[in-house]
Amino acid sequence: MWKRGSAAMGKLLAVISREFGERVRSRWFVITTLFAPVLFAALFIGPPYLAFKSSRTVDLSTLRIIDATTPAMGDGVALELAGGLTGTGKRPDIVTVTPDRLTSVVDSLREAVRTNAVSGLVVLAPATQQSGDFKLILSSSAPLATGDRVRAAVGKEVLRSRIAEAGIDLDMAQRIAQSKATATIERVSRDGRSSTSQVNLIFGAGVAVLLYMVILLYGQIVLRGVTEEKQSRVSEIVLASVSPKVLLSGKVLGIGGVALVQLSVWTTSVVLLLMNRGRLLGALGVTSTNLQMPTVAPLDLIPLLAYFLLGYVLYAALFATVGSIVSSEQEAQQAQTPVLMLLVGSMALLQPALQDPDGPIARFMSLMPFSSPILMPLRLGLGSVPTEQVTVSICILALTAVGAMLLAGRMYRTALLMHGKRPSLAEIARWIRRND
Repeated sequence: MWKRGSAAMGKLLAVISREFGERVRSRWFVITTLFAPVLFAALFIGPPYLAFKSSRTVDLSTLRIIDATTPAMGDGVALELAGGLTGTGKRPDIVTVTPDRLTSVVDSLREAVRTNAVSGLVVLAPATQQSGDFKLILSSSAPLATGDRVRAAVGKEVLRSRIAEAGIDLDMAQRIAQSKATATIERVSRDGRSSTSQVNLIFGAGVAVLLYMVILLYGQIVLRGVTEEKQSRVSEIVLASVSPKVLLSGKVLGIGGVALVQLSVWTTSVVLLLMNRGRLLGALGVTSTNLQMPTVAPLDLIPLLAYFLLGYVLYAALFATVGSIVSSEQEAQQAQTPVLMLLVGSMALLQPALQDPDGPIARFMSLMPFSSPILMPLRLGLGSVPTEQVTVSICILALTAVGAMLLAGRMYRTALLMHGKRPSLAEIARWIRRND
């Protein structure tokens, strides 16, 4: 018996090695593994850098300021749009009008805006000083950052005007006006550890989404692999030396190893990018800060790894079951819908789980095997979860994953040798009940 078990283990390792090596040596594996960090860098660094560059390169000198305020605010707004006292930019032209002519002058200049002769009109009404309200009419070709720059310039001039009217020292008033309330929200877990709520939110949601993507991607790879083996009939030759259970287990575990390698590379790249985001943007001239990553003890990674492996095995077994039943990839795309709905349904529950991580919905669904691989890592990222809940959740998930693998093995064993006939529900039930 020991020799038989040793031989079966050797065959299992051989299948795992074949599935793992075949995919890791693939050109597309290397491309996707290395391309993802590049994509992450573009998403983390690109938008703030492009926003900074666009705001700095906007030409505001082609604006026209229509000033109907008393005392006149147009000069101050034009000065701010040119860069302030130390700025070297060209000031926009100012048209000073009386309040009764404001509407007619604006209407007469709309044609210049429509033809792009003027990029926009900054309309300062008589009530702008008191209310801070003004009107900005932009041409269709004006950059989006124009509105933000003009809004800031008019806001500063309104502040100066009110300060001068109140007779307050300018420097003191500006310091008071720039005072803001900043809150550091700290979440204290049951074990006494604490971290900021924002960091916890990003970390928990990021882990959940990453696990969802990897389980979905590699679960479908198992589905396609089983379907292709049935179509090519290569499995008939392989089954001469390897049992169906060993073949299926090796396929699932080998592809899971590939997923684990890719997940490790992606996770490491994301963490390094977030930790050095401020430095990278600073090198590009953009002021930013690094994101403080949560402190994760090595023991905290064990349940995350368990949920990933067990969740992957569960869904891979379900996808393999679907692949065993169907006879073509077209049928597989339709037949996999129930499995996809289970996985997508877990993602639909992220919002209530984020709002109340310890609420009844989050607790119940984090114990359900089909949603726990997504929701329990989210809860673990947001705060401390009682050990007994984690233990029960992992045990339920493990038992379900083993049951799904046994079910997939029975389906796989019979279906591999069937060709040209779509099984009925009664036949599928007989496959499941078979004990041999």
